[in-house]
Amino acid sequence: MTFNVVLTRRAEIDIDGIMSWLCERSPQGAEAWFRVWTEVLGKLREHASAYGLAPENAYHEHEIRHVVFKTRRGRWYRALFAIRSWDVFVLHVRGPGQDVVGPNELELPDAT
Repeated sequence: MTFNVVLTRRAEIDIDGIMSWLCERSPQGAEAWFRVWTEVLGKLREHASAYGLAPENAYHEHEIRHVVFKTRRGRWYRALFAIRSWDVFVLHVRGPGQDVVGPNELELPDAT
């Protein structure tokens, strides 16, 4: 099964923030992170339903899953997503040290 992966505006903001932070410190690190992120998107396209429920799932009416990934340097990141039919909506991308997303911070796009 192949899913259509959709980045929400919030996820795009998270990714921009991560990339900006990394670019300021290490352009090579930013490139490496983006390569890993691109691989993660490919995995979501092919196997989104294989990933486990996120802690945020406990306080949301829709199923919230996450994929955990790391860079070569060992920094862990987490992408929160929801599956609706053939669409995977990436809701947030969390970096090292960021806590779980609060109940009022998770917004799923309206069903189409």
